[in-house]
Amino acid sequence: MEQQPRNNCYYLGKLYPVYMEVDPSIKKITIQWDGKAFICTSPQEGDIGLTDALRAFYTRESRKLIEKRLKLYQPSFKVKYKSFSIENHSNKWGSCSSNRHLTFHWRLILFPLDAIDYVVIHELCHLIHMNHDRSFWRLVGKICPNYKEAMAVLGTEKTREV
Repeated sequence: MEQQPRNNCYYLGKLYPVYMEVDPSIKKITIQWDGKAFICTSPQEGDIGLTDALRAFYTRESRKLIEKRLKLYQPSFKVKYKSFSIENHSNKWGSCSSNRHLTFHWRLILFPLDAIDYVVIHELCHLIHMNHDRSFWRLVGKICPNYKEAMAVLGTEKTREV
């Protein structure tokens, strides 16, 4: 008999099944991604804290992906960012401080790569223009011509759940 998924979760814009396994020999919940599904291994059955485990997984994966995307787009800018972090902003996908520290919301990993790229580019553009004037949006459009489509995806699905 084939195992039924417990939940479905978004990852890079697509919905994937979450399968549960019990392994009493482990101490804490682990989440694995096999390219087609999430496999959640828990030391016990029942209420295991799946949401917290997924959040930790998403945060780790966000950090790896955002770092790659920053490396991809950084050469387009004369100014370099100082550092970046993955956070849980209440109402922002990202931010750029005056000391060139970039932050990104961990939930970005739930969205398609085009949307993630837009946020990365948007924050990198703030290294040059610390506001949203015409020059800022021209620079965003030069590097990310489809930014309006990405904004629409992020704007309509801001409350996407884990």
